[in-house]
Amino acid sequence: MFSNYRKVPKWAVSITAAAVLLGSAGVYGSYADAPASAPVQAVGPVKASPVLYAAPASPQAKLNQPLHIVAVGDSLTAGYELGMTVNSIPYGYVDRIYEQALYHTDADLNNYGIIALKSSGLKELLDSVTAGKTVTAEQIQPGLSKYPTTEDIVAKSSTQLSNDLKKADLVVMTIGGNDFLSLFDEIKEESLSADQLRTRLDSHLDSYIPTLESSLRSILNLNPKATIVFADQYLPVPAPSILNKAVTEDQYKVLTDGVDKLKSMDEELAAKLQKEGSDVRLVDVSKPFLGNEFAYTYILRRDIHPKQSGYDVMGRQFADGIWGEYRDPAPLQTGAPLRVVVNGTDLAGINKPVLKNNTTFLPMRDIANALHANLAWDNKTRTATVTSGSNKVSFTIGATTMKVNGQSMPLETPAYLQQVGSNSVTYLPLAALSKGLGYKVVYRKPIATVFIRG
Repeated sequence: MFSNYRKVPKWAVSITAAAVLLGSAGVYGSYADAPASAPVQAVGPVKASPVLYAAPASPQAKLNQPLHIVAVGDSLTAGYELGMTVNSIPYGYVDRIYEQALYHTDADLNNYGIIALKSSGLKELLDSVTAGKTVTAEQIQPGLSKYPTTEDIVAKSSTQLSNDLKKADLVVMTIGGNDFLSLFDEIKEESLSADQLRTRLDSHLDSYIPTLESSLRSILNLNPKATIVFADQYLPVPAPSILNKAVTEDQYKVLTDGVDKLKSMDEELAAKLQKEGSDVRLVDVSKPFLGNEFAYTYILRRDIHPKQSGYDVMGRQFADGIWGEYRDPAPLQTGAPLRVVVNGTDLAGINKPVLKNNTTFLPMRDIANALHANLAWDNKTRTATVTSGSNKVSFTIGATTMKVNGQSMPLETPAYLQQVGSNSVTYLPLAALSKGLGYKVVYRKPIATVFIRG
C-alpha cells in the first residue's frame, strides 16, 4: 500500500505537528489522461511569485504537433497523497500542468516520478539513460526496490525515458527533499545545536546543487531545446509553538535560512544555464507554503506530503513560471455535467452539455460555432451535416450510423432532439463528431472539463 510506503521520521512521531524538508518520493508511472481518484480542491486564486529571472517565451510544440511534457522526480512529481494505494490515481501538480497546457495547445504527458528518489538516484538514472544502459532500482539507489511499482517504472525509464526526453518540449521536476530527511532524526536524537545543524545542512546543500546540475545537464544533452522547469524546496515545519516542539527557535531559524539559501543557489544555477543558452527555469514553492504548513500538508497526520490544496498551489506556481498565468476553469453551468473548452475557449451557449448513456452530447449549433465549422440541417430527413476543412460528418436523428466523408460508420449513441422550452434542440455525440472531423478530445475528470483541439 502506498499509504504505508514511507517510514515517518522518528522525530515526527512524538509530536502533533511537525514536518521535514519536502520533496519526497512516489511513482505511479506514465500516463497522458488519467482521471483522479479525488475531486480537485482548489484553494482559490493564489498570487504566484514572479519568475525569478527573465524567462523566455512559453514552450511551444512543433508545428501541428502536441506539446510533449515529461515529468521526472520524486513523489511530488508523482502526485502522492496520504491514503493512496497502488490502485489510486494521483492528481498532483504535474496533472495540473497538463491541464493548463490543454488550455493553450494539444498536449501529452509522461510522468516518471519515483518513490523515495533522491537527487543522487535521479542523477544515476539520467546518467544511465544518457549512456543507453539498462538499470534496476537498486542500481540507481540502494533500497529503492522495496517501494511499490518502482522497479516497473525504472525498467520503463531504461527503455522509454530517453526517447521521451529527446522529443520533450517541456520537462518539469521536483527532487531533493529526500536528501535532507536524515537531518531531522539527527536533530531529535543528537540534540544538535544551531551551529551543528547549520554545518550539516550546508554540507547537504553543497552536495545537492552539483548533483542537481548534473541531472539538468543530462536532460539538456539529450534535448538542448527543451524547456526545463524545476522547483525549490519548501519547509513544512511550523514555527515553534506549544504544539510544535520538534525544533527550537534557533534550529527553526537555521532551517528557514537553509531554505532561502537553497533557493538562492537554485536561482544561480538556473541563471547559469540560461546564460549558456538553455531554457531552464526555477519556480518558488517554498514561499507559498510558509505559514500554511497545516493547510497545505498532512503533517498533523504525521505525513509530509501535500494535500490537494498544496498541489493546487504548486500547480499554480509552475504554470506561472511556464505560461505566466494559471487559468481556473469557468463556472459550471447549473445542472451541466461538465465544461467544454474548444481550442482554448470555453463553449458558450444557452443550452448546456448533456451526459446520456455515458456519452457527452453537445448542442449542434453551439459546437459548430465553436469549431468554426459549417452546419447544414435537412429538416425533411432530420439530418445535421457538419463540415470542417475537408471533413464532413452527417448525423440523422435516431440513426445508429453516421456518415464520415460519405462513408457509413456505426454509432453507439444516436443524435437526438431535446425539447427546451418551445424549441427543439439537436444534440450530437461529441466523441463521434470529433473523431469524424479529425479533432482530439481529452476529458479531465478532476476539473470536469472536456478539451477539444482541432
